Amino acid sequence: MSLKEFKSGIIVTGIVCLCTGLFSMAHHMGWLAQDTTLLGNLAQAVYGPDVRQEMNRLQTVKEMSPDIPRITALCYHEVRPDRADDPLNVAPELFRRHIREFKKAGYAFIGVSDLRLYMAGMAELPEKAVLIACDDGYADNYDYAYPILMDEQVPGTFFVVSGTVGKENRMTAEELREMRANGMEIGSHTVNHENLADMGDDAIDYELRQSREALEKILGAPVYALAYPEGKVDAAVLDSVKKYYDMAFLASVSPEEKQTLYTLQRYGVFSWNEHIESIFRNR
Repeated sequence: MSLKEFKSGIIVTGIVCLCTGLFSMAHHMGWLAQDTTLLGNLAQAVYGPDVRQEMNRLQTVKEMSPDIPRITALCYHEVRPDRADDPLNVAPELFRRHIREFKKAGYAFIGVSDLRLYMAGMAELPEKAVLIACDDGYADNYDYAYPILMDEQVPGTFFVVSGTVGKENRMTAEELREMRANGMEIGSHTVNHENLADMGDDAIDYELRQSREALEKILGAPVYALAYPEGKVDAAVLDSVKKYYDMAFLASVSPEEKQTLYTLQRYGVFSWNEHIESIFRNR
């Protein structure tokens, strides 16, 4: 090898080492966690999903709300292969990608029954626990989300509007029973999916009580978890929900807000969330 070739090799090696070092530094500083460009995708392929932002949020949750379970909870709606322009619709292949990325990041999947056992002091939760929930009871949840969850051996929680069971584009009673028999969990999303915070006391009581009773009649099993329609709740709603449920979920995350068992926060998941890192940016 000539001296010129040797010098060229040293220069190339130096450039490669410099670029590799800068790439590694960008990852460890978290600069690529929300990057959807080639560099961001490369970082995910090399290092796996970057969940440090979420782990930091959960540490804050532990400090602010020490009495609640420290989990990552997700709120999906529709899961279907069409309607790509609908922000609330997550394509089935993207739904599966999210599950696999959480697995790759070391998460364990839980359901609302796991939270109930934990709060009763009968079980522990994994350090990295994620709860997948689908709201509203759309028919595509049975057609697409449920088979993926079964295939990935992951539990799912489905918050169902009891007054729409069996109606157009909604899951049927038989489908709900099948899903529950295969490890899925069913929660209430009220009777009519209306904003509880706009109602009087009697109407709130009806929406919460009747939905639970209707779903328990369908399932032949207790229903003890609620998701608030539109994530809306006020003091009157909180007073009533405690009479009928063991826990209740919002549909957004506010890291600065203290949580209780009846204001458990969930990330809304949308069509643009290509990777799980971007979910942690949703509010």
